[in-house]
Amino acid sequence: MRNIKWITSVVAFFMMMVNAPAQNTTSPYSILGVGDIETKDFGRWYGMGSTSLAMSSPYYINASNPASLMALDERVMNFDLANRGKSANFMYPTTDTFTATTKDFSVRRISLAFKPNKNWAFSVGLKPYSTINYMLVEVNPAFNNSSLLAKTVDGSGGLNQVYIAYARKLGKNLSMGLTTSYYFGSANIKTDYYGTALYSSLNRQEYNIMSAFQFQLGLQYNMQISPAVKQHFGITLSNPATVTQRLETEYFSNEVSVKKNNETKRNFELPLTTGAGYAITFNDKITFGADAVFSNWKKQKVDYPNSYTTPSARLNAGFEYVKKRKIKGYAFENWYLQAGFNYENNYISVQNRDLNSYGITAGFGKNLSRMLSVYTGYEFGKKGNKSSGQITEQYSQFILGFTLKEFWFIYSKYGRYQ
Repeated sequence: MRNIKWITSVVAFFMMMVNAPAQNTTSPYSILGVGDIETKDFGRWYGMGSTSLAMSSPYYINASNPASLMALDERVMNFDLANRGKSANFMYPTTDTFTATTKDFSVRRISLAFKPNKNWAFSVGLKPYSTINYMLVEVNPAFNNSSLLAKTVDGSGGLNQVYIAYARKLGKNLSMGLTTSYYFGSANIKTDYYGTALYSSLNRQEYNIMSAFQFQLGLQYNMQISPAVKQHFGITLSNPATVTQRLETEYFSNEVSVKKNNETKRNFELPLTTGAGYAITFNDKITFGADAVFSNWKKQKVDYPNSYTTPSARLNAGFEYVKKRKIKGYAFENWYLQAGFNYENNYISVQNRDLNSYGITAGFGKNLSRMLSVYTGYEFGKKGNKSSGQITEQYSQFILGFTLKEFWFIYSKYGRYQ
């Protein structure tokens, strides 16, 4: 009965957070492709520059590599909630000053994980895959240059990812995992026309409904090379996938619907993605790690001049120090500190030039009790280059996450660690 009440509370909280409204930071680059794709994992290793492919923990869920689930404590139900706050300002190629700061706070991942025995584990979760949020204003001559016609385009939406991950132990130090993901969402685009020559208000509402399936295979291998030194290896592979798109368009005059259209848009292709990570730990306290991820995007045109999808790459590297404490002869993680950086060549080429970004990070986390762990991180970064004719985005963001844990099934047999 206690476990039923626990999971009922978690599900209720899950639904509340999913349906909670969020104020999103405006992003001019989200007009391209399927929006701003979130390549970082807002979890326990965020402070290491999101270096996580080879990492695992008994106390925290690692959503970037499904094989990491085998490191979780046995017969412990884990509920993880990751939140992000972000502020950003922008500099346009024709200006020398940044715009006013935009801010938001939103849920970035909700997940459950359970390891019923030493041989396998599973996880389910929901997180944003891409975000669309922009406003475009254009003023053009019309009616043989006799008047001006203004147009505002307001875009919102994006793709969400719901996933199920399964992990299995293959050997003493080797584990394998598979994540099955379903992407769903829409791009909601509202266009308003204004002009002195218009005798009525004209509006167009577009709903681009999108969906796709994708799989990710993950492997992790841990090697004890001496009493004080461990090595960790991680590999992931995601298959190419097709995002099907269906466009529903409705036109309004003076807020009265005058026409509706339904059509199938050209599909959008997600890439084959491979990732490899390595980490080395000294005395179970100090860890250095690095990841490299490559996504083989095919060239696809996007709705912006001289812009298209292009192969992308991401490099992460970081450092971690863990402070442990002993309880009844066993060592348990008490708190940790992290620092790192990341660099990414984005999947969109803008003005025929690569769109690059980089960030520096720091992180801290602590096991507050047997049932609660908390983690936080901070990042300062930059995206785009004004000298390449691109909008420069300067941002800072922080994460705040919680992991709730509950022993299931004769938990007294397995002990407590508070």
